Amino acid sequence: MVGMGAHDELENRYTPRFETLLSESGVVVEYRRDRAGIDTGLHLFAREERPTRQGGERPHWRALAGRVWFQLKGIHASTMSADEFHAAKRVPVKVGVEHLRFWFAAPEPVYLVVYVESVDTFVGVDVRELVEREWGPRFYASMRDRSGEVTAHVPTASIMNSERIASLVNHRSMRIDGPAFRERPLGHRMDPLRSVLAYPSKERWVEMVIRILQVHDFREASLHQVGELTVLRGTIAQTLLWQSPAFAEYGYRYLGEVRDEPAPEQVFGDVCVILDGARDRTAFSAKEAAAASELIDTAATNEESVVLFFRGRDLSGTGGLWRCTARGSMANGWSGMWHQIGLEALSFLVLTATLVYLEFAPDLDWDDANYMD
Repeated sequence: MVGMGAHDELENRYTPRFETLLSESGVVVEYRRDRAGIDTGLHLFAREERPTRQGGERPHWRALAGRVWFQLKGIHASTMSADEFHAAKRVPVKVGVEHLRFWFAAPEPVYLVVYVESVDTFVGVDVRELVEREWGPRFYASMRDRSGEVTAHVPTASIMNSERIASLVNHRSMRIDGPAFRERPLGHRMDPLRSVLAYPSKERWVEMVIRILQVHDFREASLHQVGELTVLRGTIAQTLLWQSPAFAEYGYRYLGEVRDEPAPEQVFGDVCVILDGARDRTAFSAKEAAAASELIDTAATNEESVVLFFRGRDLSGTGGLWRCTARGSMANGWSGMWHQIGLEALSFLVLTATLVYLEFAPDLDWDDANYMD
C-alpha cells in the first residue's frame, strides 16, 4: 500500500519529540532497522561542573556505563480524551507477548512509553516494574502458552518529562557474559578467592569499608574515635559473609583437581565494628590500648560480636597484634565472636558486591589479580 495512515502520522509527530526530550540527558541511540521490538535508546550521561582556569566552573557531561531503551506507543485523542486520561489511573495499551517477554528479560532496562495525544503527554514505566506489578512471579508461567497480544497498563502519574528522564542515571548496565562465581555474574573476571587489593589510601579504604557495611544494611547506633581507631556500634541486618584469599590454595588447577578454599566466616546482628586505618601497626598508643582492651572485655562479657577491619594483610603484623590483644578473652571461649577482616577478606567482599566494585574500580590497584576461566 502506498501512502500513510493516521497511526503513521501520529508516530511521525511523537517519535522525534521524544528523542529531543531524551537528548537533554544523553546521546540518543537508534536501530537502523526495527527488528528488536525497541524503538530508541539513550546512552546515559551525568551532568557535572568542572573547574576552569579562571577559577569558575563550566558544565560538563560525563558518560556513564549505562543505557536505557524505549518502546513507544501512541494513543489518538479519539481513543482517549483528556477527561478520560485525567480520570484514569492507568493507560491500557496492547503489546505483543513475545516482545513483553523479551523486554522483561533484557539485561538493560526497557521502558514502555505511551504518547497520549489528547493531553500531549508521554507516560512511561520500566517494563520490569510493570510485569512484576501486573503478573508477579507467575509471569513466565502465564505467558508460556500464550501468543498474540496482551494488555499492559501504564500509570498516568508516570509522566516522562525532563526531570524523570534525568533521573534514569540511576540505571546501570552490567556485562553478564563473562565467568560466573558460583553461577552469579559479577560484572568482572577477577577471582574473588585469589585476588588481593594493593594498599589503598586510608581515605579510600574507609570509604570501601563503610560501603560494604551499608550494602549489608548496617544500622549505626553510635560512633566515636580513639586515635586511629573508629568504633561503631549497631546492627548488621543482612548477613555479612566472606572468605579470605589469605587461606586459599593458589596455583594451576589440573583437570579434575579441587583446590582448597578458605573457611567461610559470617556475622549478623548486634556488633561492635572497629576500623583501624593504620598501616603496618606495631603498637597501640596508650589511649588506643586502653580503649581496645575495654571494648574487647565488654564484648566478651555481653557475648557481643566484634568485627575488626584493618588496613593490612590478614596475616600481617597488624593482624597478629590484634589477635594477641584479643587472646585473653579468647581463652575464655569467646573466640567465635571475634572477626578480623584485612585486605584479603576486604578484597573478597568488594569483588562479590558488584555495585561496590563498579563504584570503586577506577581507583583500585591489585597486588594479586587472578582471573576466572
